[in-house]
Amino acid sequence: MMKKLCLFIALVLLLGSAAANGALASGSNLQADPMAVSTASPSSSFSLPEGYDPASEEDYGGYSYSSQASSSYNSSMYAGATPIPLDPIDMPTPTPKPTLTFSYGLVTSDKLRLSFEAPLGWGVDLSGTDSVKLINPNALDGYCATITVRVYSVASSFKLADLRTELRNTLKEIGQYNFSKWSTTETASRTLLKKDGYYADYKGKYYDGTAIYGRVMLALLDGNQVIMVHLSCPDGYFNSSYKAVINHVRETLKQI
Repeated sequence: MMKKLCLFIALVLLLGSAAANGALASGSNLQADPMAVSTASPSSSFSLPEGYDPASEEDYGGYSYSSQASSSYNSSMYAGATPIPLDPIDMPTPTPKPTLTFSYGLVTSDKLRLSFEAPLGWGVDLSGTDSVKLINPNALDGYCATITVRVYSVASSFKLADLRTELRNTLKEIGQYNFSKWSTTETASRTLLKKDGYYADYKGKYYDGTAIYGRVMLALLDGNQVIMVHLSCPDGYFNSSYKAVINHVRETLKQI
């Protein structure tokens, strides 16, 4: 179903690509938001590894998650109970996904006054008033990866301390659509455009079984503005491929 949706959207994007300025070489418009129908869904959290320093990802080191970890696992629930597999020690080793290779091209948005490098061949939608959206037209495990870069205004009273709440609310909003399973990490510090901010990761499983992984980064810019960079991709390909993609976008992000 998702693969057919991606193919249909890719056709629509090709028809509308002539109107988009700044699209990549074979790019077009972005797929429609797959999160279209609101439903109640369970929520839980999965933790960053103990002692993990988010700054370690500055050089693309980082950490890894098991795609087979239970989204509702909480070790405190099982004290004294029947032993269960503990992730990652006792869990079966998942089959490694192949590493995807991307070449990059420049994306420029005059409205956002931003530029960054994104994978060539991805569809690019510059029509949004406050965002740039990109889609990989090639579905993997039934899902097309997307990247959204958004800049929006906040009240003059909005402070860095409010950004953590803003991130949690963003994750909550994403997680309320079409998911049978949903979990997030805790928020952690992260800079964008050399401005302080926060980020968090999430995992979700749609009712059709499609599993996705995402990362949302927010930072507070000058002039009472917030920048958001949001990656959504097939769950099994985040560590092997898409973490490098979102890091590349972040590292090449510039104000113009």
